[in-house]
Amino acid sequence: MTEKISKYQEMIGRLKDDQKVIYLDQPKDVEVITEIDKQMEAVRREYQIKEKNSQISAANVILTA
Repeated sequence: MTEKISKYQEMIGRLKDDQKVIYLDQPKDVEVITEIDKQMEAVRREYQIKEKNSQISAANVILTA
């Protein structure tokens, strides 16, 4: 009987054997993840504002030949 093992599962198994897998479920880890999420939300908002301003600026440009 054949057993199908995905490359992903094989890689995860190898990393676990090498003790290179850690779980980020400690309270300090959750705090860090939450802080990163807040920072990334600010970056996304800033990008959206810049993108909107760029589109408005491009709409106001008059091209001449």
